Amino acid sequence: MGSDGDVERSALIPPAGDWVGSLSGYGDQAYFLVNAQANRTFSVEVTALDEAGSASESKAEPVVGIWKQGDPQSLAPPAFTSMPFNSETFAMSLLSAQVLSSNGFIIGISDLRGDGRPDYQYHTHLLYGDSVNPQRVPVSGGAVVLQGVGLAPALQVAMGNTNIPAVATDSGQMLLMAPAQSDGPQTITITDPISGASSTMTGALTFGAAASDQMLALQLLNPPTSVGAQAANPVWIRVVASDGVTPVWGATVGWSSTNNASLSSCGGISNCTVITDEGGNVSTWVTPTAAGVATITATLAPGVYNPAQSISGTLEGTSPPSQSIGVTTPYLWIAQGASASVPLTARVVNAGSPQGSVKVNFTVSQGMGSLSSPTAVTNSAGYATVTLNLTNFTANIQLSVCVLPGPGPCQTIYGNAVAPGLINLEPVSGGVQVITGQAFQPLTVRVTDSSSPPNPVLGASVLFQSSVMRPSGDGFTTVTGDSTSTQTELPAILSATQSSVQSDPNGLAGIVPSVGSFNGLLQVQIQISAGAYAFIRDVLESVP
Repeated sequence: MGSDGDVERSALIPPAGDWVGSLSGYGDQAYFLVNAQANRTFSVEVTALDEAGSASESKAEPVVGIWKQGDPQSLAPPAFTSMPFNSETFAMSLLSAQVLSSNGFIIGISDLRGDGRPDYQYHTHLLYGDSVNPQRVPVSGGAVVLQGVGLAPALQVAMGNTNIPAVATDSGQMLLMAPAQSDGPQTITITDPISGASSTMTGALTFGAAASDQMLALQLLNPPTSVGAQAANPVWIRVVASDGVTPVWGATVGWSSTNNASLSSCGGISNCTVITDEGGNVSTWVTPTAAGVATITATLAPGVYNPAQSISGTLEGTSPPSQSIGVTTPYLWIAQGASASVPLTARVVNAGSPQGSVKVNFTVSQGMGSLSSPTAVTNSAGYATVTLNLTNFTANIQLSVCVLPGPGPCQTIYGNAVAPGLINLEPVSGGVQVITGQAFQPLTVRVTDSSSPPNPVLGASVLFQSSVMRPSGDGFTTVTGDSTSTQTELPAILSATQSSVQSDPNGLAGIVPSVGSFNGLLQVQIQISAGAYAFIRDVLESVP
């Protein structure tokens, strides 16, 4: 039995949003207080009961009114039921209200006739969706926890026009798997299919890019580049929130280029859309395919916001009258002490056309390292590759790459040693995962140096330490088929593993997390470390 408030002291809504009361005494009324935020709606269901606790239309005739906290109670409620039993559900009166500004709201319940008797009981249920956590997910979707009052497994939830099932539910929260959506805010609607009660959360969850996000240019400049050769530096953009710092993960960025310049992120064509990684980054290598200036443009959430934010850089394509050579990685950043095998690739072109069957010479001109072969012959696409082998790399290395026979055109490859104290870690993908039965996606990080913009570091040893844990019960009722169960286990470490992975030439290192043979509600806590100080901690979840 709930505690009915009075006109001066409204009772707080029970956390479950569900309570039973009575209208005992002539003119008796009950008042309850709920806090709600702007751009929400909520519904109040009041079912009349008889002395046995069964729904009845021959006892109280409940009507409901809602005021903003602070309004004089003599004021007619802005939202009210003019007649009892206005719901299709037997003996139920239903009132829905729209919240325009965050405030406390008083719910008043009374009998239409004002009779008030001990057997005039009622059952009230409040349905209110308040917030979601996190408030933003990638355009590919992801797990969110919807928080509110009066939530239950039988409720239906829609994001935009897409209905989605709840993975787990209790009276205060629902675990949902948000489906893929386009960039921008989405409205969430919770509906009780039996009573017709609903709660709408307008713009509560943002997918990908928000209108207030910003684009930062981390790398736009490149020297003039021979047609058909890859430019020395990638074009690199970061998307951040309105604070100018927080990276935006999962936002759509449109790449485009003029003069038909080839973009690696687009599979070699001149336009496509990509998604920012967990560090908010997108990048692309550029290859000019024609002489002249090409403009490379990154556009945030193209077609969603007007005007759309964009950043552009240029690359001049040159067409030498004779053969030219380019290298795909003119600059390498290598962890000090690394022992690694590094592929080195050059491309020979003539007026932009690839040259096959051309011999290319690779020479270590400074520093220590061995090559798998001093020469390589280009394939039909003009590419020639050898492997540089490094052992306990400590000092910078320099290599000369030339077309034979000499004197042919040459390029230089610079390998720079990065001290452990200068190594950083950036999240790339897989650091935020909640799965329901399927396997985890790979967890990937990027090792960089401390430059601005940072450079990818190869050969760094990245340590992944994983612990599979059974968390303490959180009150979620998990739904499997027609049955439900509540997780109540005490925290326990079920297994602990570690593995060391060496970063590749793009600075990437990763593992595929696993819960092994364990099942149920599980967490995988992963600590990732590299260099002297770099550290990342991720928590992944597996929900039955």
